[in-house]
Amino acid sequence: IESRNFGVRKHVLEYDDVLNTQRQTIYAQRLQVLEGKDVKDNIVKMIDDTIAHAVHAAIGEHSLISTEMVEQARRPFIGVFLRPEDCTFTPEECDDLTADQLTNILSDQAHKVYEAKEQALGSPIMRELERVVLLRVVDEYWMDHIDAMQELRQGIRLRAYAQTDPVIEYKREGYEMFSQMISAIREETIRRLFVVKVKTQEEVKREKVAKDTFEGGPVG
Repeated sequence: IESRNFGVRKHVLEYDDVLNTQRQTIYAQRLQVLEGKDVKDNIVKMIDDTIAHAVHAAIGEHSLISTEMVEQARRPFIGVFLRPEDCTFTPEECDDLTADQLTNILSDQAHKVYEAKEQALGSPIMRELERVVLLRVVDEYWMDHIDAMQELRQGIRLRAYAQTDPVIEYKREGYEMFSQMISAIREETIRRLFVVKVKTQEEVKREKVAKDTFEGGPVG
């Protein structure tokens, strides 16, 4: 009995270690934001990684690129940092296009739009916006991930009946789920930062004046 109880405790600790390792990674990122550190370099890397992932998903290992592949790579970013007419290519142009070139072209466009947004808002507001958006997205996806890991843990014990080690399966699937979450956090953070609208103090004042005037009735 004691040996069996030891085995159960050992498995519980191994399950907990998986989530604790993931938690340390997430909390390190949250702490960086909560301490008010500059996360722009992280955001720029997220932009580049998201674009590189989209291009690879569209082209894979193909050496010849088609207009359909280009369209698939562009599609996630239309309305984010691309207009429908941006970064399009004719079939002839695609003949001379490589995956690296397409990645660089999309990245250059994203950086240009992002820098224009920072110029419009000002660097202090942009840095704070990056922190707020990143923290919110991380918290949303992390809470969903904890629930998903709990469901995985409850169901993974059935794998023992299939003569597989449930702890090994839990670690493998937990890692895959964590990697997918990190990718989703990256993509959603970038999307929100590009599309979010920020009201300036002047706009807030104008809205307040308009609201007060409306609620107070006609003036005169």
